[in-house]
Amino acid sequence: MVAAGIAAGAGTWSTHFIAMLGYDPGLGVGYDPFLTLVSFGVAIAASCCAFALLGSSNRLPIVLGSGVLLGLGVAGMHFTGMSGVRIPGRFAWDEALVAFAITAGIALTCLSLLVFTRDLTRHPAAVAAILLTGGIAVLHFVAMGAAQAVPDPSASRPDESLDRGALAIGIAVVMLAVFAFCVLGLFAEHLRRVNQALAAQGSVLRASEERLARALDAGSDGLWDWNIATGETWFSDRWFTLLGYEPGAFESHIGTWQRLVHPEDMPRAQENLAAHFEGRSPAYECEHRLRCKDGGWGWVLARGKVVERDAQERPIRIVGTHIDIAARKAVESQVAHMARHDGLTGLTNRTHFHELLDGALAEVARAGGRCAVLCLDLDRFKAVNDTLGHLAGDKLLKQIAERLRTRIRSIDAVARLGGDEFAILIGGDPTSAFLDRVAGDLIAAVGEPVACDGQVVDVGLSIAPDHGLDEELLFRRADLALYRAKAEGRNTHRIFDPAMDEAEAGRRDIGRELRRAIAEGGLDLHFQPQVRATTGAVLGFEALVRWTHPSRGSIPPSTFIPLAEETGTIVTLGEWVLRTACSEAARWANPLKIAVNLSPRQFQQEDLPDLILGILTETGLSPARLEIEVTETAIFADMSRALSLIRRLKALGISIAMDDFGTGYSSLATLQAFPFDKIKIDRSFVGQVGSSPQAAVIVRTVLGLGRNLGIGVVAEGVETADQRDFLIAEACDELQGYFFGRPQPIERFASLVHGAAAEALPRNDARAEAALPPLERVA
Repeated sequence: MVAAGIAAGAGTWSTHFIAMLGYDPGLGVGYDPFLTLVSFGVAIAASCCAFALLGSSNRLPIVLGSGVLLGLGVAGMHFTGMSGVRIPGRFAWDEALVAFAITAGIALTCLSLLVFTRDLTRHPAAVAAILLTGGIAVLHFVAMGAAQAVPDPSASRPDESLDRGALAIGIAVVMLAVFAFCVLGLFAEHLRRVNQALAAQGSVLRASEERLARALDAGSDGLWDWNIATGETWFSDRWFTLLGYEPGAFESHIGTWQRLVHPEDMPRAQENLAAHFEGRSPAYECEHRLRCKDGGWGWVLARGKVVERDAQERPIRIVGTHIDIAARKAVESQVAHMARHDGLTGLTNRTHFHELLDGALAEVARAGGRCAVLCLDLDRFKAVNDTLGHLAGDKLLKQIAERLRTRIRSIDAVARLGGDEFAILIGGDPTSAFLDRVAGDLIAAVGEPVACDGQVVDVGLSIAPDHGLDEELLFRRADLALYRAKAEGRNTHRIFDPAMDEAEAGRRDIGRELRRAIAEGGLDLHFQPQVRATTGAVLGFEALVRWTHPSRGSIPPSTFIPLAEETGTIVTLGEWVLRTACSEAARWANPLKIAVNLSPRQFQQEDLPDLILGILTETGLSPARLEIEVTETAIFADMSRALSLIRRLKALGISIAMDDFGTGYSSLATLQAFPFDKIKIDRSFVGQVGSSPQAAVIVRTVLGLGRNLGIGVVAEGVETADQRDFLIAEACDELQGYFFGRPQPIERFASLVHGAAAEALPRNDARAEAALPPLERVA
């Protein structure tokens, strides 16, 4: 009885702490040695007492009492062990879940002992063991689900006197003792059955071999066995049918097999095979093509392993499989094509175009000469989308793409960069006269009327050709020339002129002055309220940076934010905005939320969670009041690292919102993979819900998506009562826009941040807001 109690108690304790080794709340974890040892004693003491009580009688009250005692012992061990877990914070417990965990654990434990003592099933010992294991597991994992690690920046770091390594060693020692104890107890019983098993083993093994042979022949993989010493090979029937042959269609010899391998793939296959023979690779694995009966080539994944070696460790036998991967290769080819080509027009996409340009510039640097890039932009394309719809716009883009494709040489490349923007890479050391001729030809081709949904559409083309040896400089100059072409008239082209760089010099001056303004406190924060849609109550503010230059006046964010992104100043600027916003919010009497945007460059910082935690600690702002807004562009470059950063931020208690949803990639897979708390519908859709049926459908879809995923939705850019009423009717959670308040200094909202927490904003005059100049409204 004592042996059973020790084995069960030690096993239960080990089960709990093995699971705890995998528990990672995103914070440092340590274990109190004394309480960990006490939990071990509680488990063994409860198990011994329960089994001693069970051994005294098999009456129902005794059995149930033993089950309750054993279940309470498991619960006592669990919560004693959890009280010894040390984190920089505390655990918050869901009392209902804790009660359910204890009740379910005791119920399954009682049921286990009833099954064991009453022989209620055909295999009572096995069923009882499963039920007891289930009771322990249910209690542990439901109780762990009831625990929430609440970070506390002011708490000390976990006690590392007993770290995970030491706990793992202790568990290993206990488990070895349990296993040894159990083996001794079971040895006699198993020894009695050995002779019976040996008697039946021969017939069972023969039957198993026959079943295995039939299963292998019926499987989808072709099997092979190569005797390296003799060169003989064996192929399964499936191997022959995989390539379209009849089983046994030719002699089984390695030379026959090698003649079927595609000549281009043979060196790779031989290299992988040699690596395995020499011990540099644990197994042979290679994708290659094999000649099929119809003369075509079939892709297979060859896998094999040496199963026999001679005294000199030379391989003498290898067995393996050939797996048909033709369908996978076809999909990979399609995916590769999609990754390099535009899905609408079939032209080269932006990524592949840059790869081609890199190669062309490298060739120019090596052999001399030059290449050129033509940046193309359709004139009046937006009018086509607005009047005829986006489907008509897509048809127009396809026809324009086909005209561009037929007007260039085979050595050149045309790409769609996005929207109505195209680019053409001209090779072969083009002259300025040649570029003028090509530009004129392209403008003439695109300028011909296009039939679109029964209507004749006239769309012009603006082109900016440039050439050089630096990709970034080349595109920058081409963009400048394109801007000049559009400024001077539609349906034309311009070649870069150094004078165009003067405007760019002004932008660089603004960039330098921005760095000085950050260092000298020349920036301000304005705050725009976010309100609950149904009541108008203010829930928080979004912090927005503003810059009033001493001599240039007010510089809009649309001017200096892109400059900060280009120069890297955005990191310093973003940290200033975050610290200033948190400091300001910490002074508010009402615990309203504060939302702060993070740029893609900020999101690339590995120490971002530590930086934010330091700012929260410095300003005294609760993490629950901070909301970080990120765009999908910020996470798309390295999704695994971005997911890790977001999880670390959420572990601190910070909310995460996806900003500008619908304008970037807007991937549903991103919403599924990332634990966003909110998604913000971009103002470009909200502003058109009354005039564009497509925009209204998009907004409804995003709202429905948020509800079904359990993610809150915020609509940005609400400027009119009609927009507000539409969003309320569609059950939008939160609203933000000029209708509720412009971004202003926080002093304008003193009554909100220091007055009643649920106070609603007065509505702005929709007509007055609609009359604002477009640039001011956007700013």
